[in-house]
Amino acid sequence: MIVEVIKSKKELEGVKPFFVEHLLWGTEFIPRTYGYLGFVLGEGFYLKMVCEEDEPLRTYENVLDPVYKDSAMEAFFQFEHEKGARGSAIYLNFEVNANGALLAEYGGGRTSRTHFTKEELEAFECSAAVEEGRWSFRIHIPLWVLDEIYGPLNMGRGSRFTCNFYKISEAKEIEHYASCFPIHSEIPSFHMPEYFGEAVIAGGEGGQG
Repeated sequence: MIVEVIKSKKELEGVKPFFVEHLLWGTEFIPRTYGYLGFVLGEGFYLKMVCEEDEPLRTYENVLDPVYKDSAMEAFFQFEHEKGARGSAIYLNFEVNANGALLAEYGGGRTSRTHFTKEELEAFECSAAVEEGRWSFRIHIPLWVLDEIYGPLNMGRGSRFTCNFYKISEAKEIEHYASCFPIHSEIPSFHMPEYFGEAVIAGGEGGQG
């Protein structure tokens, strides 16, 4: 996956979209789901995800609510580091419903995950929009937050990391699971960084543009 360098978040929807199309664990259908990921040098990542879903289930309204029980889209990231400031083998999860309620955590596994600070949660600037026939969310992942967690990453052109993007609902009446990069596991879980896809910021060695 090539992550394009953009000048500002206003250019985000001009990058090549990614698609969440791998149906998992008995799922037969999901609404069309896709997203845009861009990187602003010296600033961080901007992400927008879109789901062409009418009247999405959205009961939760607060930060850190279990939005995966609604209709939700999710983004997970793992960055390389020599010695993380708060631990090792850390990956981040950002889970959002159509109300813009954000469940965001980090850690080395599915259990014992750590919540971000209030300052960090505010820095993500998470917001959602519901329009006719679709809903979306936007989030900003600042470099300073990543550096707080991992130690200095020096992210820039050619930097590599891994990630995956998901569509989910654990509500029985609409239960479904799908991913951008395939997950080859019989156990239903998105918390499997071994199945994250490789990504590189364009313009450096191994990049384009």
